[in-house]
Amino acid sequence: MKRINLSLVIVFALLIGLSGCMDSDNPDDTQKIKENEVAIENYLKTDSLGSKAIKDSSGLYYIIRTANPNGQLARRGDAATIKYTGYLLDGTKVISSTVDTKTTFTFPVEGYQYWGGIERGIFLMKTGEKATLFLPFYLASGAVDRVNIPAYSPIRLEVEFLKTRSEPQQIDDYIAAKGYTKVERTVDNLVIIRTSTPAVTGDTLGVGKSVKVKYVGKFLDDTKFGEGTMDVTTGTSNNIKGFDRAIRKMRKTEKAIVIFPSDLGYGKTGNNAILPYTPLQFEIEVQ
Repeated sequence: MKRINLSLVIVFALLIGLSGCMDSDNPDDTQKIKENEVAIENYLKTDSLGSKAIKDSSGLYYIIRTANPNGQLARRGDAATIKYTGYLLDGTKVISSTVDTKTTFTFPVEGYQYWGGIERGIFLMKTGEKATLFLPFYLASGAVDRVNIPAYSPIRLEVEFLKTRSEPQQIDDYIAAKGYTKVERTVDNLVIIRTSTPAVTGDTLGVGKSVKVKYVGKFLDDTKFGEGTMDVTTGTSNNIKGFDRAIRKMRKTEKAIVIFPSDLGYGKTGNNAILPYTPLQFEIEVQ
């Protein structure tokens, strides 16, 4: 499928809407960059470990407070899971990974192009480490007022890097958590779990068949992002690869759960509310 009518708009509390630009033609921005640097360096003078702070080439300052030399480094395309709390430099708490029943935050590591300072910080850490990141405004919430973060505000972020998981590992984790046992899996990690009772037999659809497909699309945390019924002609370019290939392996009237990595989905660019490097699952019924 090229487009899904999304029923859920994902709202992230973590440093969204970055200005994303260090080089600015705006004199105010240039001055604010300097002011942020002075403010962060003054704050570090009050920190017992401030002398150990390192300034990254991006302008981010960081202190590794708990080291783990044997931890894993994040890789592009992995899902990083962290705990974090963010403060203004005056100590006002403004953001946190604790939202509703969740205490951690997981996001696809995209290579310092999407998540700004938090992602830059993760690339400077290993799993099991705790760090303080000091983010100038252009790596944090940017040059406009947010809900509780004034424009041009530097942010102190306390971060614990819990784990990093590749897409195949995320799929493995999901299958194990659900207790699925009758799993069909291709070498490129297209997974099919047939759920029809009794089992549907006969020839699979293959290429060039026109059918109606009822679907519910979800992320691997079971958050639903879309559902509906659509006309599908198998083997065409009208559908994302994983969805089309799964349908071709199914039979008319059959139901299944299918899971696939972003290589068979929306890849490194994502689509609407589907972030880059996101594995997907679909509950499918071929009608």
